[in-house]
Amino acid sequence: MASTQSKGLQNVQQTKIDVMKRILLLVAVALFSMAHLSMAQTSAKWKDYYVVEEVGQENASAYWFRIDWDNKYFFMDSDSEDEQKAPIKNYRENGNKRSFDVYYPAIAGGGKYCSVEFTTAEDGKMTLTLILPGENGQTYKPTYIVSDKKPLKGGGAGDIRKDPKELIKGGVDKVTNLFKKKDKK
Repeated sequence: MASTQSKGLQNVQQTKIDVMKRILLLVAVALFSMAHLSMAQTSAKWKDYYVVEEVGQENASAYWFRIDWDNKYFFMDSDSEDEQKAPIKNYRENGNKRSFDVYYPAIAGGGKYCSVEFTTAEDGKMTLTLILPGENGQTYKPTYIVSDKKPLKGGGAGDIRKDPKELIKGGVDKVTNLFKKKDKK
């Protein structure tokens, strides 16, 4: 009888060990998967460009553009699947100007979507012009002033150009003026 209890105890202990091994294996696989995804994201070759303003417009019609210069892909700020990861063709570089054609992905028909002119000025300012086909053979050319710096969370894309110290000083001045108005009443 003692040997039956001992065998039963050994079976319970072995089951616990097997469960622990499975849990450790599952944790190791999860950690490896997360590390692999993290490496894949950090090794991405694309560059994000945030719209500071759209020339001639009060509000920009786009917020960002992403360009993978190495693998030649253009990503647009769009919810549409046919504008995501669009192949770049006819890439040309001349001094500070890069130009290329953007095509729909093969699953969306593969036709030409637009042409792009990307210019970097000597002062570091960047412009991106989309050359879109319009009606009656005309073209629509929205030009965006872009920055590779992510905008501040609290503000719009226009806050990229402002010095953070100026933004803080402006906020402090507004609060101070509120207290001054209350004191006068």
